[in-house]
Amino acid sequence: MKFLATFMLFLSLGIQANECAQDAKKFCAGTDPGKGQLAKCLDDYQGQLSSACAKELKDFKTKTGKKNPCFEDLANYCADVPTDNRKLEYCLIKNENRLSQTCSTDFKKKKSNITVKDVCAQDIVNTCYATISEPEAATSRCLIKNRTKLSGFCQKNVDKRIAEMKKANPCFDETDKYCPTQAVFIDIHECMEKKLNVLTPNCKKVVQDEINKELANPCYMDLRKHCKRGLTATDQHQCLTLNEKELSNSCRQFRVTESTKIKKMVELCEPDRLKICPKAPFQNGMVLKCLKENISKVSPGCKSLL
Repeated sequence: MKFLATFMLFLSLGIQANECAQDAKKFCAGTDPGKGQLAKCLDDYQGQLSSACAKELKDFKTKTGKKNPCFEDLANYCADVPTDNRKLEYCLIKNENRLSQTCSTDFKKKKSNITVKDVCAQDIVNTCYATISEPEAATSRCLIKNRTKLSGFCQKNVDKRIAEMKKANPCFDETDKYCPTQAVFIDIHECMEKKLNVLTPNCKKVVQDEINKELANPCYMDLRKHCKRGLTATDQHQCLTLNEKELSNSCRQFRVTESTKIKKMVELCEPDRLKICPKAPFQNGMVLKCLKENISKVSPGCKSLL
């Protein structure tokens, strides 16, 4: 079901053509243009729009409606839902009884496929809908907490996930016991760190390992918070740069120090690089690795930095 793709098309267009610029300014000055709200606002003033804007709005609705019969319902009922395909589907299920005829007809054909692929979809809507705008873990915790209220297939699915999580995470039970309201890794880690003395040995080791990583790299928690796992060093640097304003003070200071060190290293180690490691690629710290492997041949100034 391609709700996300078509809905994102709807959002990106947003009735921003010149034909509606003046009408938008006149009637919808305080409206957030995101998630189709500008188009929705203009539609409320149909009788007062300029002929050019009215035509533009009509054409837009016709074209977008062909791509996604539920686009207006998404704008009406799902503006506060994150633009995630599954969560938009949950929103339509939640509002199924008040969907427009066009959307309802289309959605009925697709709902069975949604509930087959996601056996907990209806249970999430019935029991945990308030969590869908929160981090993914919040919905999982809600399902676990309300396990006895779930339908048979969903309950089995949740039981399977619990078994897998317990096997993969030695802190599963203690996280549920000591930090039941935290849903984001950073918050869970901070909470568990405060409970370090009462954790089981296996869980304590996991938490201590995270603490050690944080001590070794002042940007470690910032990477966990803002960046995907498994990024190369170059991609990590780019990710942190994109999120510069949101970084912790310790990470910012570390990046300034490292930047200064790198500039100095380039100045002092460039002759060694050209002489010892001319073929080493610049990606993923390969030059640094090469220089360290040949440390006995490196000049004293560069060696002191390495």
